[in-house]
Amino acid sequence: MNQQGEMVSNAKLALAAGYVVVEPGARGRTLVDSDGNYYGVAPAAIVDLKAAVRYLRFNKGRVPGNTDRIVSSGTSAGGALSALLGASGDSPLYDSYLKEIGAADASDAIFASGDWCPITDLEHADMAYEWNWGANKLGSGSLVDQTVSKELKTAFADYQASLKLKAKGLGTLTVRNLDEYLVKTFLEPSATKYLAALSDSDRTTYLASNTFITWKNNKATFSWEDFLTHVGARKKDTPAFDAFDLSTGENNLFGKGTTKARHFTLYSLRHEGSSSARLDSDLPETLTLMNPMPFLAKANPKRAKHWWIRVGTKDSDTSLTVVGNLAAKLENLGDDVDAAMYWDAGHGANEDAADFIKWIAQVTGYKK
Repeated sequence: MNQQGEMVSNAKLALAAGYVVVEPGARGRTLVDSDGNYYGVAPAAIVDLKAAVRYLRFNKGRVPGNTDRIVSSGTSAGGALSALLGASGDSPLYDSYLKEIGAADASDAIFASGDWCPITDLEHADMAYEWNWGANKLGSGSLVDQTVSKELKTAFADYQASLKLKAKGLGTLTVRNLDEYLVKTFLEPSATKYLAALSDSDRTTYLASNTFITWKNNKATFSWEDFLTHVGARKKDTPAFDAFDLSTGENNLFGKGTTKARHFTLYSLRHEGSSSARLDSDLPETLTLMNPMPFLAKANPKRAKHWWIRVGTKDSDTSLTVVGNLAAKLENLGDDVDAAMYWDAGHGANEDAADFIKWIAQVTGYKK
């Protein structure tokens, strides 16, 4: 969605710019067969998208375009899958699944990945969400369960430290400086760009109603705490993803067989069951198959090396750390990363789609 609230299609823009566009279908988590089996749960969607990439590569010379220059794009869950396609290229972990569906014997690596508001790193998303939005009230005006929120927020510290991410001028990213990283790297530049594009009168009006922003020398500055107050209501209750009542789409994503939904974090599983409960034995691998971060942690040599990552600053569908950590990891690996946030934009924002098309031309070397 652009700044005017109109739907934007990367596919249509790319087609108009002369690119070959492929829109593959993939199994989704809600599909049920006649025996009651959920056959589209994880990792079906990423397996199907990899099969599509393999099909194109297998048919090199028979399909139009350069199959060594495949660029993915996706938003929200699609953004997560696009990032996963980029991170997990040619990983043998998917081989048995691809063989099962008769995928072509070819590479499933892609050249570049475009990811808008990716809902990913799901096994750590509840913790990240509370670190980011824990103090924000729901739209109803009530606070979420503060005991749960604080426990999850506390648990996030160990995960963040385990990533061993580095950022310019900040050193290793931990929960102690992650807010500063997000503010300085993404949020203030986003606000600065937004304000600079306004007319003098509109800028004056905006700043008058948003006094938490200091505008000096054509640059916006503010604190993390004031930014959180500015965003206001959080979209999701706690836990945001592995709901205690198994009601989220993510619970369904990790269903299996005739079981529609399962817990996929020890925190939620043990909150609802015994303190010694264990996750189902298949879940650790399935979680990995749906998360780009483990593949990047191992510096997968077949990953995409060009990345376009975007999210709105008022998008509380997940934590802003998801994009922040993804971008930091890729930059630490030396990849070409164009990551930014859209000021005051919500979930699904795509305010510079034309620039994405120009970026494709730049990284692939192909343009009209």
